[in-house]
Amino acid sequence: MATTKNRLAELAFRHLTNDLSEKDNLELNQLIQDPANHKLFEDLTDRRRIEAAVKRMQQADVHMHASWQQIKAAYHFHNKSVAWKKYLAAAAVILPLTGVVAWYFYLRPTQQISPAVEPGPAITQYASYTPRSQRAVWKRAASLAVYLDELKNGVVGYSDGRPVTKNDSELVYSAAPRSNIPLPDTVQTLRGGYYRLRLPDGSKVVLNSASSVFFASAFGSNERQVSVNGEAWFEVVKDPARPFYVQVPGLKIEVRGTRFNVQAYKEDNIVRTSLLEGYVTVTAGKQVVFLKPGEQAVLTKKKKLEKITDLSAIKKATAWKSGTFIFENDDIRSIIAQLCRHYDLDVEYRGTIPDKTFYGVFYHNDPVELILGYLHDRSGIKFTKEGKKIIVRS
Repeated sequence: MATTKNRLAELAFRHLTNDLSEKDNLELNQLIQDPANHKLFEDLTDRRRIEAAVKRMQQADVHMHASWQQIKAAYHFHNKSVAWKKYLAAAAVILPLTGVVAWYFYLRPTQQISPAVEPGPAITQYASYTPRSQRAVWKRAASLAVYLDELKNGVVGYSDGRPVTKNDSELVYSAAPRSNIPLPDTVQTLRGGYYRLRLPDGSKVVLNSASSVFFASAFGSNERQVSVNGEAWFEVVKDPARPFYVQVPGLKIEVRGTRFNVQAYKEDNIVRTSLLEGYVTVTAGKQVVFLKPGEQAVLTKKKKLEKITDLSAIKKATAWKSGTFIFENDDIRSIIAQLCRHYDLDVEYRGTIPDKTFYGVFYHNDPVELILGYLHDRSGIKFTKEGKKIIVRS
């Protein structure tokens, strides 16, 4: 019976080579819910570590040579094109863990993973659109919008006479006095962007791609209120005298000092509020849901407000903050929508797309071709990439 570490190494190997079955994905999802396993999986799939392991293998030092001889002796093969799946268990025992996932690349040093993506005129293997973490726009009340990635670190403006500072991919508002005439500011991430914001009261916001937060440069004396389109993570500072409200289309969230995530992309037509810490009240018209940590409120396409107590739903909803895609029974359109937002791509659907769902775990720094290849292998759906457009057809 393989140990958990060896099994994680095998699943990491299959993840990198686009060979995870749906059963493998379910097992992987369960394993990485443990923080230690999640950290190990991240290490095992760190491409820099793998490249370093490959380099060490190619140096053919004495220890690795001896290990390789052990594998060959145990399984009696002498051909580098051998089917690796039959021998992975032995490698997992003999090689260091990172070396397990590097082993396949060592055997085929001149090749790369070739996801099954139908080639098009603009397809280049691994020529992905890498997200830029600072792709965001800052709009002051009566000022022109500016691109935050074009501003240098340091003081970039003033709010009520107090400095607003940029620190890499975070915009920090200094504490401001309460104001009865708050002026509205906006931070908006572009597709492929990701940005952090510290509000005047010290509350923290992290914006996912293609999202915006509309807030006051100095909150009012009785309440704090922001509006969100897209997806945002909040860490709200407690202030009993001033409740914190988050307004999204069709929904209002009342917060008293809390960590939570809200997802409200217009194209999804679903709003999810996922609570990690604290207590919130979610209101949609006359419908009200009270959330405790580990619970999620979902405003469905039919505008019904429901409560979900499945912890895996919370992990999935907040996976983006750690740079992960988790697909669990997701259909092709919802997955492609996520990929388009993250990789700054457009999509065109042709023909009737099969009504299939998928399971999988991928990282935000994975090439989009890798994920499309996985979807193709599991469904037969064809993907052609033309410039910055994905064409999907049955």
